[in-house]
Amino acid sequence: MTAQRGFHGLHFLVIGLSLMPILEAQTNSAPSAPNGNPSSVFVLRKNVRRVIVDVVVRDANNQPVRGLLAKDFSISEDDKGQHITSFEAHEFATPSISLPRNAPPLPSNVFVNVPGAPEHGPLYVILYDMVNMEMDDQAYAREQVMKFIRTLPEGARFAVYVHSDGLHFVQGFTEDRDLIYAALDPEKPKAHVPRSFLYSRNFNRGDPVAMVSVLTHIGEFLEGIPGKKNLIWMAGNFPVTLYAHEGDPRDLGDDLRSELNALARAEVAVYPVSTRGVIVNPEGALNGAGPHTGVGAVVAPTPINSAVGPVTGDSVSDDNMMQNDIATATGGRAFYSDNGVKEMLDAAVVDGGNYYSITYSPTNLNYDGSLRHIRVRLDQPGSHLAYRRSYFADDPDAPKPHKTHSPDEDTPVEMEAKAQERPMFASLQHGAPLEHQLIFKVRIHPEGLPRFATAEETAKLMAQPTFSHGKRRNPRALPALQVQGYAIYYVVVASQIKIPHDGAIPLEFAAVAYDSDGFITNAVVENVVDDSSSNPFSGVQSAVPEDWEPSHQEVYRARQELDVPLNATSIRLAVRDTSTDRVGAMEIALPLAPEPPVRATNPTPHLVTPTSGTKLN
Repeated sequence: MTAQRGFHGLHFLVIGLSLMPILEAQTNSAPSAPNGNPSSVFVLRKNVRRVIVDVVVRDANNQPVRGLLAKDFSISEDDKGQHITSFEAHEFATPSISLPRNAPPLPSNVFVNVPGAPEHGPLYVILYDMVNMEMDDQAYAREQVMKFIRTLPEGARFAVYVHSDGLHFVQGFTEDRDLIYAALDPEKPKAHVPRSFLYSRNFNRGDPVAMVSVLTHIGEFLEGIPGKKNLIWMAGNFPVTLYAHEGDPRDLGDDLRSELNALARAEVAVYPVSTRGVIVNPEGALNGAGPHTGVGAVVAPTPINSAVGPVTGDSVSDDNMMQNDIATATGGRAFYSDNGVKEMLDAAVVDGGNYYSITYSPTNLNYDGSLRHIRVRLDQPGSHLAYRRSYFADDPDAPKPHKTHSPDEDTPVEMEAKAQERPMFASLQHGAPLEHQLIFKVRIHPEGLPRFATAEETAKLMAQPTFSHGKRRNPRALPALQVQGYAIYYVVVASQIKIPHDGAIPLEFAAVAYDSDGFITNAVVENVVDDSSSNPFSGVQSAVPEDWEPSHQEVYRARQELDVPLNATSIRLAVRDTSTDRVGAMEIALPLAPEPPVRATNPTPHLVTPTSGTKLN
């Protein structure tokens, strides 16, 4: 084991192996786009600008309208009609692919990125905003959200952020109700998730600039993850800013632009849910202001690059209008003036789970950064449409702005990913959802016992944010770090991959280890290297479970190595088809399960040059 572990190139074999019938069946049933390519999302190319608009259609009773077709819709940009290039209807009840119910259990430390049970609906994020929640409302709000979690629909995938002494990602995407419940369980309070947050006024309560940062951060985390996402924002007050005010910092306009851009690029619809309930004597009642009255307390200033009308003031009416504005701008729906918080959360799930995805290529190719307004019409009287109303026409070839993460989160791997605009980067984030656009199977095998890292390895590990936190280290005073080496064996069904004319296998592999706080402890990203002159895999089968036996199934197989510090709690794995940008990804908890003894064998695998149309013996 050398200091170069985890940083060498990948080599590839094409061999006859049997992925268990589970994987074969799921590969054959993977969803396909109309052109036959296995993809369930829209692929955005740099040379073709496409605007994705997710449209929720409700009837007069606020129930979802299903069964609509592309011909029922028309769309315009700045009052100029646009041609709909693609259309897809999404219903919450439609299941994803999944393992068969009678599927045999996988061997120890063997994993496949196919859900055990069908997934339903888009992705949901709960933003539990304790900073902007009154002390008197916190106990009831927590009770209501816990009841809501206990009755989540089967297969719904949720992630949880808590806004208290900062913004904290306390639960990654999962359909496991117990995990979601544990993230907010008041009987087992944890760091950053107290029973009650007593110091909200010390942490930017009511500060619109702070909330711009919060929403932007969440949008940037979700950017690149396929499909629509619904952000359910639970709070008592919603200091939403969509425009700058007199006296605000000069750079606030850029921050607001980044906020709307991040939410738009990530296909995020915001669902504000008020925890205040029905207010008997709302602020501003004496001057006529109140819910649904349209009467505000202050004359609003002229908005700057606002996608919707301006809102100011401190009355309940103003706060409700702020909720409506952020919901309208992003295609969500606001919920307030109701004591049934759980019922409002339930309604948000149903509302955001049934929608239509429309794409168009703008006829205006002048990407000058201006705000462009979108309008969708439906040939069905009495229906209400919710969708994002605008976007900034930024140059698609311009470099993307840096994320708003703190400097200690910008690792060398992350900077390389940004520089090369890796579509796989979003899938490698801690807590990102399971992705099965590209299906693969993996076994993680610990190599030997934990050991102390070499000086070179320690220097590389100390550059990661888990250890650095933005501070420079004295190379003469590096600590002694213990690491565990892992061998990662990938198997990808070859029928999913179309080999280009040059014969190169268009696959990219990545493994990222995280600690309990979601910081990277070590990572490796590698492309396939076609090196048929040598066989680095001699004897590799001795570490592979015996049920992976030769058959007529053609697969690609790779081996990757990574040294992981002992404080790591998970390893995130991803495989990307570089020719189509389809990605498969999953996250595996550490430590691994104990493994039974494996009978040692040492066959010589059949090495085949990876070219198109290869037939196996």
